[in-house]
Amino acid sequence: MPSLWGAMAFRVQLMPQTVQVLSCCQATVRERVLHELGAVFSGPMLGIRSPGGQERCDAFLLPSGFRVRYAVDHEHGLAHLLELQGPEEAS
Repeated sequence: MPSLWGAMAFRVQLMPQTVQVLSCCQATVRERVLHELGAVFSGPMLGIRSPGGQERCDAFLLPSGFRVRYAVDHEHGLAHLLELQGPEEAS
């Protein structure tokens, strides 16, 4: 049976901490971070399933210097943005 996960659309859910960090940013910074997040979460990384189909958690650094911690729930098509740290915090 062919896998359709690569073609599945995910909804991104922002946790309260991430909303707070983004709301404290200047509009231009917030726009850049959201653009970078969109590029990451629309790419092939979400199509990678963890063994057993469980929720997969990971972290990465955006080009803007923000550190992102997220979890992907393939069963429900959700990408949870768990934590966002500004460049000064991510070091």
